[in-house]
Order: sequence, then structure tokens, then C-alpha cells
Amino acid sequence: MSQTVKQAGRINQFREAVIKSLKSALPDVRDCGCQFGRFNLEELETQMLVAPAIRVAVLESRLTAVASGQQSADLHLGTFIITTGKERDVSSWLLAEAIAVLCHSGQLWGLTHLSAPREVQIEPIISAAIKQRGVAISVVEWHQDLHHLGQDIFCHEGQLKSGLISCNNEVLA
Repeated sequence: MSQTVKQAGRINQFREAVIKSLKSALPDVRDCGCQFGRFNLEELETQMLVAPAIRVAVLESRLTAVASGQQSADLHLGTFIITTGKERDVSSWLLAEAIAVLCHSGQLWGLTHLSAPREVQIEPIISAAIKQRGVAISVVEWHQDLHHLGQDIFCHEGQLKSGLISCNNEVLA
């Protein structure tokens, strides 16, 4: 996916800014990227990951109109942490703690027009199948309000700007 498409729209910009910040703050993480929705065992089996890995996902976006006529969103974010090895539990908790601390009251991820993170929580994701694979998965979740949705994605005629959606001539069966 091109950098232009990744940066189109406030939600995509926000997710990319979080990924960039995490890569900078956690240099020992070998694989940090975006995730569409929740990360689970099926994702683990279909994606090539190099642990320790982090996947950043927007889990939900509840939109609210504001008096100016613009849209804002209460984003529910999740950073999924995947670790392996003998010390996978220790590594998972360490990375989760680090990410949770990065979600402090002044954290704007290098952007403007958003609120501070709130309702930060850490949760291990445990299942027998995951334990058998020798993998630990945990998630740090939080909420953050993102303002000025739709900024720079519409042309003057009120249509979505051409070229923002990557089609690649794909046909779904």
C-alpha cells in the first residue's frame, strides 16, 4: 500500500502515527505494523511475524457530530503484542507495560486535534491453542478522541478524492 493511501484520512494518519511512535520507543520490537480488527490465533497462523511483534488496530470508531458541523470519533485502540521463547510471558508484560505508560495524559502521537488517551488497560489473551504454540499474546487497549474526521479526503464537489482507494484490479470470488 502506498504511503499516500496509508496517510489518507484522519483514522489512518492516527494509526500510522501510533506505529511510528512505538517503533521509535521500542527499538527491540522486530515487527510493528497495522492490524485490521482484533488479532487472534487465525491471524497468527496466516501472517508472517517476527517476534517480538506488535500490531496496532482501531477496534471501534464511534462518531459524534460537533457544533462546527465536523465529525469526531471516539476511537477504541488495541496494540497486540506477540512474544515467543522461554521468557515470552515476561517479555509480553514488559512490552505491555511500556505501551501503557506511553499512553500518558500528554500523548498525542505527534498529531493535533485529538484528546489524551484514557481508559488504558492491559489484558493477556490466553487460549489452550495459543499456549501450545509457545506464543504469548497480550493487548493494550485505550480510547482516544480524534477530531476533524474527513479532513483532506474530499474534493470541492463533495466526492472522495480520486486515487485514495487502492483496487489493484482485484476480483473477489
